[in-house]
Amino acid sequence: MISYRLILAILLSVYSGLLQAQQPDTNAIKNLYDLSLDFAEDRVAELRENADKIEAQSAKAEFTKGQLLAKRLRGLAEEYSGNYEAAISLYLQTLNDARTGKWIEYEIAALSDLAIAYSEVKQYEKAKDVYKQSLQLSLDRGEVSSIISGLGNLGAIYNQLDKPDSAQLFLEEGLRLSMQYNTSQSLSSIYNNLGNVFFKKKDYQKALNYFLTNKALHQGEGQETLLWTDYLNLGDVYIELGRIDSARFYCEEALRIAKLLNSRSKEANSYALLAKLNERLGRFREAYNFQQKWYQLDTAMVNQETAASIAEMQERFNARDREKQNQLLQAAIEKEKLQNRNLRSLSLAAFLILVLSVVLLIVYRKSNRQLVKVNTIINRQKEALSELNQEKNNLMSIVSHDLSTPFSSIHLWSRLLETDEHMNEEQKKATQNIRKAAENGEQLIRQILEVERAGTIQEKLELEEINLTAFLNHVVDQFQPIANEKKIRLFGPSSESDVFLLTDQQLLQRILENLLSNAIKFSEPGQPVRVSVETGPAFTDIIVEDQGPGISKEEQQQLFTRYGRLSPKPTAGEASTGLGLSIVKRLANELSATLQYIGEPGAGSRFLVRFKK
Repeated sequence: MISYRLILAILLSVYSGLLQAQQPDTNAIKNLYDLSLDFAEDRVAELRENADKIEAQSAKAEFTKGQLLAKRLRGLAEEYSGNYEAAISLYLQTLNDARTGKWIEYEIAALSDLAIAYSEVKQYEKAKDVYKQSLQLSLDRGEVSSIISGLGNLGAIYNQLDKPDSAQLFLEEGLRLSMQYNTSQSLSSIYNNLGNVFFKKKDYQKALNYFLTNKALHQGEGQETLLWTDYLNLGDVYIELGRIDSARFYCEEALRIAKLLNSRSKEANSYALLAKLNERLGRFREAYNFQQKWYQLDTAMVNQETAASIAEMQERFNARDREKQNQLLQAAIEKEKLQNRNLRSLSLAAFLILVLSVVLLIVYRKSNRQLVKVNTIINRQKEALSELNQEKNNLMSIVSHDLSTPFSSIHLWSRLLETDEHMNEEQKKATQNIRKAAENGEQLIRQILEVERAGTIQEKLELEEINLTAFLNHVVDQFQPIANEKKIRLFGPSSESDVFLLTDQQLLQRILENLLSNAIKFSEPGQPVRVSVETGPAFTDIIVEDQGPGISKEEQQQLFTRYGRLSPKPTAGEASTGLGLSIVKRLANELSATLQYIGEPGAGSRFLVRFKK
């Protein structure tokens, strides 16, 4: 006879089986999520469908992480569609969910997604900061594959920030770990970014080897997204190597794949490279057309309004994060207050010496609270200044992006017009003036950006011993055609005795170019400009002097300041931004040299760059 307990056990087992049959399997949800992560940009619709399925099934299974997984897939779908504002909003939500649930692996993934989106909208400094947070979490966990991926990501972003030496350090460390632990997960990304490092260093053959290695890894695997990157890189390096047929093939293949993937960002980058190729070939009309297509797509994806909206979202997220931290801090303070009240209650029953201790404790706590308030105010002011500085940097980035393109277009059109054989001399002269104006505009933008970044970017010195006399004569020879146009007599130092100097040749050349350019601009036709060298037991001086109008005592105080505009004007109407001498001052400081002006109104100018031995 079957007992009552046995019947009850059977009924419970059947009910449990029915309940499990009604609830979705969490493993199936995770498998669907992992499968969706491998989707390329041409499967955006499927990404969204799978996100809806995961959300619905997770709700039935009460699988909390499932909501986070669905949000991340939706973020990827928006990113692939070029809707970066919506993508960043979703990534910030997943980051918040991951931190709330204390799921470190998903926090790392959310930070990486955010950094990629920031880099897509050209906010590279933000991307770098987020990647650093992600790498630190990976280092704390000690997960090798995640650390390698983080090193590769930081290398990529330092490439974008035009810091190839820093990029190379991170990438080579990632490559070393990949070889040590025999993992190939991030090799493709590391090879690609190492190729970009050597491309920026103009070592095109090394770059080509890395790009070809990557293409061989992806060929025949159906990885169109990765092949697009390989073809774009190969097209660019073949342009620089002058192998035009190969360059054209890979540029056109990159555009074909971008259209196949329906990716606006990849299509925009493909058009930009085709514009570069056609400009090198002297086909300025085709270059202009491709440039316009690039600009239309690029501007549609990244504009000032989008950047401001993204910054606002980030600030809202930071505010919520700070609020959570404040709540935790407040709870800790309340707990401490309770403990202090208990302590004071016990102290009341003690002798006079304990009463005195309580009084001293109260005085100490009051002073400490006041110190905390002062520190809080200082920290808020620092945060405000940091935010203002970030806004300024973002604005400078947007200005450079939006202003450079029109000047480039004017430059291309003027080059195209100059090839027209039907123009008369007056028309040709007008076209040349247009081109020169565009070049001056581009130079002004570059100088403004160089001055503005001086406080945040430190030049990496590459010291070498140079024959200073020969070097100065070489620079003078480069300026001879410009001097000849104004009939300026240009003199270099005497070659009778050699002077050697340990310095950074590139920075020194930039100093001399600015000083010589100014000397020629402010000299009357027929006047001399001299470059000379003087040496002593403890110093070596480089002197650039002219017979121009000189500078008054009052204006000499503004001579090396940013945007300082003085009363003397160029003698032939040349453009002058007031930036050159501030750049010279900064570069001289980086070389541990001093810059001095000697002169007075009507007696010419003499600039002395002194290097201590």
